Amino acid sequence: MKRHHPVVRITHWVNVLALTIMVASGLRIFNAYPAFARKGESFCCYPFAGRPIPSWLTFGGWLAGARNWHFAMMWLLVVNGVVYLGFIYLHGEWRDLVPRRGILRDAREMVKFYLTIRKDHPRQGKHNALQRMAYFAMPLVGIIAVVTGVAIWKPVELAPLTHLLGGYVWARYWHFWAMLVLVVLAVVHVFMVFTVDPYSIPAMITGQYRERWSPEARNARPFVHLAPAHEDEDEHARR
Repeated sequence: MKRHHPVVRITHWVNVLALTIMVASGLRIFNAYPAFARKGESFCCYPFAGRPIPSWLTFGGWLAGARNWHFAMMWLLVVNGVVYLGFIYLHGEWRDLVPRRGILRDAREMVKFYLTIRKDHPRQGKHNALQRMAYFAMPLVGIIAVVTGVAIWKPVELAPLTHLLGGYVWARYWHFWAMLVLVVLAVVHVFMVFTVDPYSIPAMITGQYRERWSPEARNARPFVHLAPAHEDEDEHARR
């Protein structure tokens, strides 16, 4: 069955590239001054002040190079995000992502299933409740990252925005947290794809998906993959 429109697939992989470079170059920029408090001052909420991020997690080579990459990817991410959000709104795919009534109950049932408390996979549509919540949250966190990033990029020209975020130090801190949340969501997403629904990877490339290979059809949880029912029948027939 057709699962992902070409616009969704293209914007997905552009996001992968842009976010990877943005995060890595942002960490290189952070390493130029790995703290949030101004010199001679203290900051309440970051216990690792003065400790740079490991260089292998950074990108850009030096501060100026990292800034160039960071801002280039920022505009790519913004344009890509506008295209994606505009498409899912006009195409109606937002209905598969927006949390619906009972989302917290359904999310609780998914957690129970993943913890083996519940034996059967909860019924789902294109995405389960946890996926809906994550996919709905990512664009919102991305918007926060862009707003806070612009506030620390132009703290004088956009002084009202910077002050609204608590000042330059706090705007930088919220930008850092937005990046961390995006990284956590992305890592969990990749982990769940590989351990629960690896058959969705080709679907994000070709757009095609076999419904009988879905996690619900296979009653799949992390690292537990049951063969699709049709494959069991085929194997039985061969025997």
